[in-house]
Amino acid sequence: MRVENLIEHPQALDQLAHWHYAEWHYLYPEQSLQDFADDLERSLRGAPVPATWVLVDEEGIWGSASVIEQDMSTNQHLGPWLASVYVHPDKRGRGLGRQLISTIAQQCRQSGLTDLYLFTPGQEKFYLGLGWKQIQRETYQGEAVTIMHLGLQA
Repeated sequence: MRVENLIEHPQALDQLAHWHYAEWHYLYPEQSLQDFADDLERSLRGAPVPATWVLVDEEGIWGSASVIEQDMSTNQHLGPWLASVYVHPDKRGRGLGRQLISTIAQQCRQSGLTDLYLFTPGQEKFYLGLGWKQIQRETYQGEAVTIMHLGLQA
C-alpha cells in the first residue's frame, strides 16, 4: 500500500467525500456532502496546506487524511490540523493508519511546518502511540473530544 498525494488521484475525490461525510457529518452538522467535496477539492492546488494524501494500491483507494488550516469552530488559534484520517473498514487493523499519518508528518516537516493538531472523539490511545500529546478535552458539537498536538521539529 502506498501513500500518495490526492493530486495524483483526483478521480478519488467523490468517493472520499462520501466516506468522510458518512463518518463525520455528525461533527459538522451544518455542512453538506458538497461542502465535504469542496474541502477536498482545495487540496488539489498543490500547497502544503490544505493537502490530502490517499492510501492506494493496484485495486484502488483505501483511505485518506488531510492537513487543513482549521478543523474546529473553537480553538482558532491552533493549526494546521490533521483531519479526516480514514481507512476503509476492509483494510483496518493492518497498520495503514500509522503509515498514512507517518508519511503525512514527514511531508509536513519537509514543507517547513513545525506543529500539527487534531481532535478526536475517542482515538486518543491510537494517537498517543504515534507520539501525539493530549493538550485539552472539551465538548464539541455535543461530543467529548480530545485535542492533541504533534511537534514536527527535526
